[in-house]
Amino acid sequence: MTRKLVVGVALLGLALVLGGDVLACGDKLVIVGRGLRPRRKAASRASILVFAPPSGSLPAALGEGGLQQNLERAGHRLNRVATEEDLRKALGAGGYDLVFADLAAAPRVEAAASRAPAHPTVLPTLYKPSPAELKAAETEFQCVIKSPAREKDYLAVIDEAMAARARQAKATKAP
Repeated sequence: MTRKLVVGVALLGLALVLGGDVLACGDKLVIVGRGLRPRRKAASRASILVFAPPSGSLPAALGEGGLQQNLERAGHRLNRVATEEDLRKALGAGGYDLVFADLAAAPRVEAAASRAPAHPTVLPTLYKPSPAELKAAETEFQCVIKSPAREKDYLAVIDEAMAARARQAKATKAP
């Protein structure tokens, strides 16, 4: 009996010595959670077709810029194609809300998207653009994706494009 008591007291003492920080008033929890980022979910989940030929800058934006990871984490569905033939097939199958393309390819992709059943919105995507390139893209297109950027920046542009798409759909349905 005394042996159990001695072992119990020793274990309690050891727990207090080693776990003293656990009994603090919450300041350690801040340190533990410091590296965690809150995950933001998209306001509306989009089905996104990514036209990323290997010769363009979009594959780098998806990987190095973190674009693909951030969009998938937010709940968007991405499908990636690399050739114009695959792009036409995917657009013909329908079901896409947005199409990402390099700025140079965006006019061709926009023409193809306008013939698609779902009429997806084309978002030119720039990877490490100069201020002049970004300004030119923003004057030509309503919404532009710039990579690398923060997750909330990507999601804000997509939310804006989806809202514009919804307004446009509502306007075409109204008599």
